[in-house]
Amino acid sequence: MTKRIAITFATTLAAAALTAGTGHAASFDCAKAATPTEHAICDNPQISSLDDQTSGKYYTMISNGSLTPAQVSQVKTAQAQFLKKRDACGANYDCLIDAYTAQIMYLKAEAGEGM
Repeated sequence: MTKRIAITFATTLAAAALTAGTGHAASFDCAKAATPTEHAICDNPQISSLDDQTSGKYYTMISNGSLTPAQVSQVKTAQAQFLKKRDACGANYDCLIDAYTAQIMYLKAEAGEGM
């Protein structure tokens, strides 16, 4: 390994170490993560991104006035069911990815967005 590659590698590792644990998922504060599921979400950038997308889409849908009150109620019920399913995953990354992907697809369909 050349000296330049070694320095680049060490710098990358140092930057990763400094940013580890400072993640923020949109639906909760990672500094207050308490469950295995919350820790898994905060520890995995892909799942944290899915959390950001899901919560962003959910909050936009229920607050932007494009849904009827009945639709808002339906979306809220579906979100509560999703959260139970997500939390049942614990720290199983594959389960979390599947749960988030299914919820994002549901929310997009409810919003009339094409995949």
